[in-house]
Amino acid sequence: MPNQASGNELAAMLRFEPVAPSVRGRTYAAGRGSFANLNLIAIVTRGSASLIRAGETLNILSHSVMVLPHGAEAELQVPAGTRAWLIGFARPLQSLIVGTGPESLMLDQVLARLTLTPGNRDVVEATIVPLLPLLEQEITDPRKSSQTAVAALMRLLLIATSRMLDASDLGDFSNDSVILNRFRQLVELGYRSRKPVAAYCDELNLTYDRLHEICQRQLQRTPLALIRQRTLLDASTRLLQSDESIHMIGDQLGFDDPTKFSHFFKRATGLSPRQFRQEGRQSKTRQADAGNLTFSDWP
Repeated sequence: MPNQASGNELAAMLRFEPVAPSVRGRTYAAGRGSFANLNLIAIVTRGSASLIRAGETLNILSHSVMVLPHGAEAELQVPAGTRAWLIGFARPLQSLIVGTGPESLMLDQVLARLTLTPGNRDVVEATIVPLLPLLEQEITDPRKSSQTAVAALMRLLLIATSRMLDASDLGDFSNDSVILNRFRQLVELGYRSRKPVAAYCDELNLTYDRLHEICQRQLQRTPLALIRQRTLLDASTRLLQSDESIHMIGDQLGFDDPTKFSHFFKRATGLSPRQFRQEGRQSKTRQADAGNLTFSDWP
């Protein structure tokens, strides 16, 4: 995914709404309406709010942060007099936001489940509130609209949020599902650079044997097979849906020689890239199937 997006593309992947104190309360629907494809982050800086989910009510106190993961449906009730900031971003932005490095698994944990920090005025006012006007400007000002800048600001916000939590709230970063999810996100960021499995192990701070074991047990595939499958998905989609030359597609996927790309593709599909493109465009079924593939379709 490119680091920059147009203003319209960025707006479609983000929701940013300051909630000023009002004489009337307001209710926001998470997982539906304007937040249908977004997660929900609520930062309360005055008063309190309530999250109603599955018949249970969670109180969000002043100077606390609540994170609701993607796909979770709930209602956020903001009473009269409360000041809050609501932020949501689409799932494709998550890989860019959590980035790579020691904090990445921790940030994934914060985003993967319902997270609520205790109230902490000093931390929120000093480290989170100053980010909010910058984030709003980056999202709303068409002269800016930098996806990289938005991701950096969101990353800082989430790091500050994680520091408000106790160690017990953050859970076990060694959990296999967490590691597998993080590996998949790193592959999404790095498969076009043809990085070796060892580079992913370094980023995850894991041995090869440990990563291999997790991938085999969870998905019955090796780490290398998963990387190749993601590359193949991109190659197939480009071949069927674009008029780019085969040389250009191979180059964009990190192959320094068109012959290497052709050999890779033929080993995986039994067809050369040219044959695949010709047969695929003659088959409406294959073209429709390939057109619907997304990141969620690879294991």
